Amino acid sequence: MSENLESAGQHLAEARRRGVDVEVAEALARYANALVQAGRISDARAALDEATGVHAARGAADDDARCAQLAGTLCRFQGFLDEAVERELHALERVRSRGPIAVSAYTELGEIDMARGHGQQAAAQFAAAVQAGGSDLHGPKRAELLRKRAKALAIAQQYGEACTELETACGLLLEAGDRENAARTLIEHATALQHMRDLAAADDRINRAWQLAEPDGDHAALAEIHLLLATQALLRHDGDAAREAARAARTEALAGCAPASYIAATHTLAQLAESVGDRPGAYEAIATGWATVAGLPHPSLAKTAFEPVLRAMRERWGAEAFDQVKRNYEDARRKVMSGG
Repeated sequence: MSENLESAGQHLAEARRRGVDVEVAEALARYANALVQAGRISDARAALDEATGVHAARGAADDDARCAQLAGTLCRFQGFLDEAVERELHALERVRSRGPIAVSAYTELGEIDMARGHGQQAAAQFAAAVQAGGSDLHGPKRAELLRKRAKALAIAQQYGEACTELETACGLLLEAGDRENAARTLIEHATALQHMRDLAAADDRINRAWQLAEPDGDHAALAEIHLLLATQALLRHDGDAAREAARAARTEALAGCAPASYIAATHTLAQLAESVGDRPGAYEAIATGWATVAGLPHPSLAKTAFEPVLRAMRERWGAEAFDQVKRNYEDARRKVMSGG
């Protein structure tokens, strides 16, 4: 249970009155945590910066680094990337780039490079995080970093190396008994293989992911697997199989409350319909998708995901043709709703 902001503030005030540096620094860290829980990120960052300064003055390198590293994370959350880098580098200097704090700092630097679209640099930071952890970095945590590195490598279009990291990560997760994340790692691996157009190897990873997700009823993973199958079918020029897989993806996405997969499947269905001249089918896919996503958590996603698609349809088809398709769809819906 998180500490109450008022009690954390009182504890800090008492520590300040006593004037013992180590107590003040520890109270600042506790206060920062409570501020984060209350959504006051800027104030939390300021408290951690102050704690960093107190620890630095007393020569406590690890505590100094820990507070600086956490402050850097908050900077990144707020979009202050240069300030985040400054704090993470300070943390690394204080712990000499080794140990758990260094792992966190290098990971943050990797996330910052990812946010900037610098895949190659991000991959190097995640590799440094793995090295900093050494033998103390156990299976699931090492796998998490390898997956992050693979994502960065994919941004840099280095799919072969990404596949190597994902294969290792999957093995580590299976050894730890983490079937859920192993399935998602196989999904990521299959995606990278599709970029390489190695469809046979992608089939293998998809099947392995299915064998993990299906018995566990992991509908969110199954939605992603069906999306992969849709892409496999498209790459093999099999529109019917792609359509069937996309429909299955929508069903699994709804069961798993996975709006991103539902949206992706809906876009695929609309594109498939339009590619064969079925404008009513394309419009229906998007209109149905909008109505469905609007009924899920975060309904604003519906407008963000589908309004630009409808505008693009209107532009491609022309206003008159688009409006006719829309009217026909709405008339048909009214008949269904009225039982006609």
